Amino acid sequence: MKRILMTSLLAMTTMTSAYASDVKVKDAWSRATAPGQDSAMVQAVITSKKAAKLVSVACKDATTAELHSMVMEGDLMKMRQVDAIELPAGKAVDLGAAGYHLMLIGLKQPLVAGKKTHCEMIVRAADGKDTKVQLSAKVMPMAQAAHHEHMHHH
Repeated sequence: MKRILMTSLLAMTTMTSAYASDVKVKDAWSRATAPGQDSAMVQAVITSKKAAKLVSVACKDATTAELHSMVMEGDLMKMRQVDAIELPAGKAVDLGAAGYHLMLIGLKQPLVAGKKTHCEMIVRAADGKDTKVQLSAKVMPMAQAAHHEHMHHH
């Protein structure tokens, strides 16, 4: 009986994490922050094998994390919180190039170049099932991050 229970639990765990393995995150990064700076932005490229939506994010280094869009209104770039970011099946979504980013608000300490900040994203599949996806963003020095961002968008 114990063996059957363990096998069943293992099978359920495998099924739950199978979708997480269908969501890939790469090129995740953020800029180093100055002492006293209370917010930071995280960029990444996310690919989901199945149609899904990124619906939330949490980060241990910040009190709040939000999904944001950047849009031009006249001559002004405006940032707005969004409820979700669409992840079309099989298509890499470069958050920066698509006009999105993850916003970390209420930083608990400065983000230090060479370290990483770890976030957990919730991705909702078309069938409504939520899956936790880990994101580990490299913190880049200010000058290097500016160069990376420039190259990333062209």
